[in-house]
Amino acid sequence: MKLTRGDQMTFITYDLDKIVSKNHKLRKINTLINFKGLASMFKDLEKTRGRDGYSLEVGLKTIFLQFLYDLSDRGVEEALQDNNAFKWFVGFSIEAKTPDHTYFGRIRKAMGAERLAELFQEINKKAKNLGFLKELFVFVDASKIITKNTTWHERDKAIKEGEEKLNNENIEKYSKDKEARFGCNGKNKFWFGYKRHKSVDMSSGLISNIFATPANVLDQQGLKYICPNDAIIFGDKKLLFRRSSRNFKKE
Repeated sequence: MKLTRGDQMTFITYDLDKIVSKNHKLRKINTLINFKGLASMFKDLEKTRGRDGYSLEVGLKTIFLQFLYDLSDRGVEEALQDNNAFKWFVGFSIEAKTPDHTYFGRIRKAMGAERLAELFQEINKKAKNLGFLKELFVFVDASKIITKNTTWHERDKAIKEGEEKLNNENIEKYSKDKEARFGCNGKNKFWFGYKRHKSVDMSSGLISNIFATPANVLDQQGLKYICPNDAIIFGDKKLLFRRSSRNFKKE
C-alpha cells in the first residue's frame, strides 16, 4: 500500500500547562502549597513508596486529590487516567503511565493514620496563613466507609449462640473489627463499617476538617468533630446553623 501525502501520520505534542484552565482551582493550590517541601517530612518512606517508583511528592499529591474530591482508590485511578487537570497537578504528561488503585492503599498504609492527619494539618495551616482557607462559610457532609460487604458468617454465628439477630448491640462480640458498626441511609440501605464526616471551606474548596466514626453515629452527632468556630455552616445547600465559640446557634 502506497501512502499519499494525506495518509501520513502527524505527531502532536500536548502541553498540559496550556490545556488546563488558568482559573482551575488546582492551579492556585499548587502555587500556594509546596508539596515538595511537605514530602521532606516523610523521607523515611522513600524505600516503601512502592514498586512503581513514583516520588513522594506524587504520592502526597494523589492522596490530596483523593481526599479533596472524595474518590475511592479506583476512582482516583480513573481520574488520573482521564482528567488532564489531575495529570498536570501531579506532574504527569498526557501520555504518562499513572498509578493503579493498589498504589494508593500502599502509600496510605506506609504513612499511617497519624501521619496522614499531620500532613493535612500542615496543608491547612499553610493555606490559612496565606488567607486561602478562611472557614467563614463551611459545607458539611458525611459519607459511608464500607469495611465489609457481607456479615453472613457473623450473623450465623450469633444466631447459633442464641442471639435473635445480629445488630449494633452484639456485633462487637462477633466481628473482628471491634469498632465498626451498622449504618443506615434512609429506611433500609444498611452498610457495615464507618462514617466519614468532613467540612469543606466554601471559599477555597479545601477540606478543613475530617473525622471518622462508627457507621451508626448520626450526621448531627458528628458535627462537633468537624465544625470550626465562628463559621456559618451549610449542609445539602441549606443553612444549618452559625457556630460561635463552642456553642451551636441554630438559624
